[in-house]
Amino acid sequence: MSHHGNESSDDGFDIDEGFLSSPDDEASPFNLDEVPLAVESEDPLQQREVFDSIFLAREGQDSTGPTWEQTPICNMSLSSFERLFRRKDKASAASSLLRRTNLRIDPQFTFASDDGRLLWDASRHFLDFVLVVSGAIGLDAFLPNTISDHTFTVTLDFRLQTKQFKPKFGKLGFDPTGSMMAIGNGGACELWLAFCPLVNVEDISVADEAPLLNEKKHGDTRLSSRHFRMAVMFIAYALGKIPNMHIHLMHTYGTDEDFSLWKIKDVTNIYATPTLTLRLDDLKLLHRNIVSNWDAWVQEAPPSWKVDGWLQSHVPLSVACRYGQNQPIASSNPNARSVEERNWQVEREYSNIRYLSMAIATDLTCKPVRSWEEISNEEILESHNIIYDSPDPTFRQPVNLDDLPLRDLQTQRENNIYDEEGRRIPRFHGICSRNTKPCGVLINLETITELFSTFIPDDDDMALDPDIILDDDVRTPTVNVYPQAFLRKYGHIQCNTVLPHFAPFMSKIRNSVSRSSLNQNHDLFDGQPADDDDADEFDRLPNVPLPTVLFASGSQFYNEISHRTRPSADLHDVQQGRITSALSGAYSRGHGQTTHRIVTRECSLNLPHQRYDNKIKVNDVPRALRLENVYIVQLDSLKRHKRNGADVVVPLASSWSHPTIFQALRPHLFVLTSDAFPQIYQWTTYPITSLLERIWDHFYPLIQKGVKPAPQVIELCSVLERALAYAHTGNTRVIATSLMRPLWLVQSLLEHGLPTFSPSVRFAAAPSIPVAISPADWPTLTSMKVPAIASKRSQILTYGNDHFEAYKAEFHIQLSVNQLSSNAFLGYPSNLRHAIIIALVALQAYIADVKTLVTKAVTVACSDMEAEDGGDGELHAAVRRKGLRKWLATTNPLGYADKGYEYLVSCVHSKSMDHHEGLPNPTNVKLSVHEFARLICNMSREINPAPVAAPLISGGCSMPVFRVALAHMRKYAPNDSPTHAEKFLHDAFIVAANHLHINNVPWHRPAGPRGRRSRKPVFDSWVNLGKALDLQAIKRNHTQAGNAAAEASQRAQAADSRAAWSADTITLQSLPDYVLRSRLPDEFSLESIDLADSASSGEKEPTPREIYEWVFTNFDIRKPLHQIALIAGIYLSRIIPDIFWATSDRPKAYTVTDPVALTNAIRALPWKPNASGRKGCKLPQQFIAMVPSYILAVYDETSPLRKYSDTRTLKNFPKSWNSKNSAKGIGPLLLVRLGLLRAVSGRIWKGGPPFQEWKLLSAEAVAAKHREIRACLADRQYGPFRLAVMFFGVEKAVSLGRTSQTYTINPAIASIKTNKRELKDDSDSDEVEIIEIPMAKRARST
Repeated sequence: MSHHGNESSDDGFDIDEGFLSSPDDEASPFNLDEVPLAVESEDPLQQREVFDSIFLAREGQDSTGPTWEQTPICNMSLSSFERLFRRKDKASAASSLLRRTNLRIDPQFTFASDDGRLLWDASRHFLDFVLVVSGAIGLDAFLPNTISDHTFTVTLDFRLQTKQFKPKFGKLGFDPTGSMMAIGNGGACELWLAFCPLVNVEDISVADEAPLLNEKKHGDTRLSSRHFRMAVMFIAYALGKIPNMHIHLMHTYGTDEDFSLWKIKDVTNIYATPTLTLRLDDLKLLHRNIVSNWDAWVQEAPPSWKVDGWLQSHVPLSVACRYGQNQPIASSNPNARSVEERNWQVEREYSNIRYLSMAIATDLTCKPVRSWEEISNEEILESHNIIYDSPDPTFRQPVNLDDLPLRDLQTQRENNIYDEEGRRIPRFHGICSRNTKPCGVLINLETITELFSTFIPDDDDMALDPDIILDDDVRTPTVNVYPQAFLRKYGHIQCNTVLPHFAPFMSKIRNSVSRSSLNQNHDLFDGQPADDDDADEFDRLPNVPLPTVLFASGSQFYNEISHRTRPSADLHDVQQGRITSALSGAYSRGHGQTTHRIVTRECSLNLPHQRYDNKIKVNDVPRALRLENVYIVQLDSLKRHKRNGADVVVPLASSWSHPTIFQALRPHLFVLTSDAFPQIYQWTTYPITSLLERIWDHFYPLIQKGVKPAPQVIELCSVLERALAYAHTGNTRVIATSLMRPLWLVQSLLEHGLPTFSPSVRFAAAPSIPVAISPADWPTLTSMKVPAIASKRSQILTYGNDHFEAYKAEFHIQLSVNQLSSNAFLGYPSNLRHAIIIALVALQAYIADVKTLVTKAVTVACSDMEAEDGGDGELHAAVRRKGLRKWLATTNPLGYADKGYEYLVSCVHSKSMDHHEGLPNPTNVKLSVHEFARLICNMSREINPAPVAAPLISGGCSMPVFRVALAHMRKYAPNDSPTHAEKFLHDAFIVAANHLHINNVPWHRPAGPRGRRSRKPVFDSWVNLGKALDLQAIKRNHTQAGNAAAEASQRAQAADSRAAWSADTITLQSLPDYVLRSRLPDEFSLESIDLADSASSGEKEPTPREIYEWVFTNFDIRKPLHQIALIAGIYLSRIIPDIFWATSDRPKAYTVTDPVALTNAIRALPWKPNASGRKGCKLPQQFIAMVPSYILAVYDETSPLRKYSDTRTLKNFPKSWNSKNSAKGIGPLLLVRLGLLRAVSGRIWKGGPPFQEWKLLSAEAVAAKHREIRACLADRQYGPFRLAVMFFGVEKAVSLGRTSQTYTINPAIASIKTNKRELKDDSDSDEVEIIEIPMAKRARST
């Protein structure tokens, strides 16, 4: 089956095609924090939210509808779920998903953790993960500590370039980003070469300061393609020096310094066989060759290999990694323990090993006993010389067993006794029935964090003062909780440290095995005679204090059933999203159909949860709680004769059974009977799994016939599979919040544990579709009705990105048609509005194709430039890559907004000196937006389509989308004549292209001297869809390359009548060039306003969104009032946050006795920021959109605001509208200050009822003000300043002129005055008279 998720080298070209191994089946460490890629969400919750939800009320979350809080909460027992599962009652199970339900666990399914009937055991220990890092050049981490071993082999594989280094815990001593190279396996370990910075090898303190793998997230660990080639060439060189190896190297450094001119297989036969098997002697020889030849090989390397400095500053170390082996260790059998100690000695030569990281796991099991059998005192005394009454050496006292009763007379609990090491000595044997199964043990997530926060001194001197913490390794514990089986408060945990109760044990081990520094010879040899090897080791070590010999990296507690049912995150049956993949495959084409048949057959045999059910039917299924701690041993600080398991590993493993740890942990354990665990996973998830079965049973026959399930069904199936994955992992990375929150699943999983669907989701019995939701109720992401989707990752990994984009577009079209806003494109007929919406979806897919085209081509071009000699190519490649990233981030990449054009120019040109020419157009073709629409229709029609050519992209995801879109659009086209129908389709695409700012599209290259001309669009040929522009006529000013692209963008916008413009980026002085264009500023849009997705209240009160949509739909720049409103908004955006007034500046009531005086007093108020420091008044784009909207909504009698107000007795505005605008300081008082309203009474200071405490300007006054504004716009030099005086007064206008590069009349403020005319009742117009007064020049002093 093809897999579309493989990662490739980040430089864009393979080392040797056909030689790379697939990493699909890589092993990986068991990590609670990992989930399979197929169900990893694009928008997950933070894991911390699960823990917070246990204690905290969830405030400030996105609204999920008016009925979530009103929905009653019911309780449902675990036994009820068990009955549903046993009876296979699918209908009742489905109905439970429509209720908010708290799970109540019946007493018969649990034991109290301190129940006297339970027999606890923590004697089984395992080594679950090992990471060995060498401290010197060579393969020390791979070499065993033996002279000869005829059974030893390693297998080298140099085709693993794409393999990532996956361990999440442990220490390397350097950042693995771009440094790790997988080279094979041996001794049950993965073998890696790590190219470590030289300074980290030479200076142990630098390595010691490097963060742990779980402390800092690193980047892509793979070597770049160039570095990988260098590494393979060196290994081939070293292998070629082994006499009995068949590897030979014809050219040590390749045939040319240009890597693109040769391949590895051209110069060496290292890839002649897929793998190389090396014996112990061969590996030792390879190790010696690496150590002895590295420096010389680097020194003689070609200069081009050393340009980036990587080769000279890094050295190859060896790293061996082993995980998931579940190897028993620390046996209680003395003979087995002695053998284990020898095995540690033989496994590896530790002289040049720097770090040994390991996960030591202990299985904590408990069984209910049938009876307790007394152990005689004589038997106890035979094994223990002295017995104590407490594990604490500070307080314990020796006891006489004959004087100590077996049980406490009152509680009947065992009177515990302890040995010399503080370990409990059992006085009873638990007798269990033959078929007794162990209980299932989980963690109480509600209380476990208290245990990690406990202070435990690690030194006797600290016992009296808990404020003294001497251990540098002490870190604030971060505990992540992972609920299991929808239990919410019970499950697994992961922490960045170990329980503090281990501190005394670790301190004791440190004191026993570590040496503090080289100056203390007895620390090095601990009184042992120093042999020659010890002396050599002593000489090699730096004369500095050595790092801590032992510390902890992290821990995780989980039930062992999770380890057995998913050895790694990628291998859990219920976490693959396979049912979703099978259903969505019905939309596949070509090779995807083969993959679809494979996935469908897999599900038809057994559904994922059915395979899981089969796994847990085994009688001896593991149920123990696995307690796993990760430790790091720094071997430079470890005494040589202590480098064995007996002195470090065994004490750490056996610590769990010590009373000080177990007794502290036991209250935080949750014990389920063997009848309930692991069956509880089946019971609580049955509503989910039964619904998945019904979906599959309904749609499997249909997809066999070629029927496509509705996208809503596929997404709901994905949501169900994600909920099921959450039940088995508790990992929030499987939760797709954008879809699952509106459906109530996020709230229900966090607040109740059990999943709940919103009432919009409907369940039905056969033969109806099992689950459905109305398209009108489907959650969308934007005002463009982009559907929220949960299946993206599953579809992309299974079928590829093109498949998913086509599926998404079809879904988008369906929703857009069904959820067409009443105000969307309101100026067009209804049928054309629908067609425009569909065209928007198709053109968005086209824009995505153009992005892909440019990205791939620019990436390849940059890689080629970086491979060339010299630094100029790499420098310009970096500039192009940066321009590409910024271009991809723009909202409208084919237009001019947000510097989209500028960034596109900077990334497509191969030479920076060409930036001033703008986008390349080698064909000199001139294309209009009408022709663009015609080409789309001609190439996408169902019958006799024209061949796909530029500007459309053959093979991209947009072509099938165009075909689907055209089919849907024709349903709305007039059927009176084909000509009218075609014009209808063209018009729809034209409007949509304008809306998406599609001003430039890719074109083909010019015809060559011979052969057929290529019509394929390329990244370095473009045509403009606006007014034709003769670029040769523009004077080319050869300025700095960094500004040339920006200047080209400005010229293109100035010449393109359809070009977008930003009011925030132009100067007020240039505003007359833009403000009266038919294209409105980018900021004047709904997207500039922060709006919650609120619905109407049902009381005919318009929401702010409805009012704003009406304004943007009906805005007409040709209307005088609309021009005034837009200019006022732009000017006001330039003075924010100074749009408020101080209470101290408010005039006394007796000084303003009439409306005219009141209006003048308000207009004379100084412009100041809000004294309360109100947030939200610093974004210019909001005011450019909101202020004109407020003005027009108030003035226009047909606006929703006026219609609502005019029908009300009190003539008031909606509360939501007032709240939204007053938060920004926008209201009647602001409009009075701008001269756009007249104050009537003093109640205006607090707003006052509309049209009573303030009045609108008359039509004549508006016309007069418009004439003044037009006159100002006509005055290109001083007009912008006069407009500022008109709106803000002289003082603020002068201040604005100084900060906005606006001409003022005269630097003397006294030379400007405002001639106030007496106001009439219906006029508020001020005539601004600006007089230039000659100023006498002072005589120069001599």
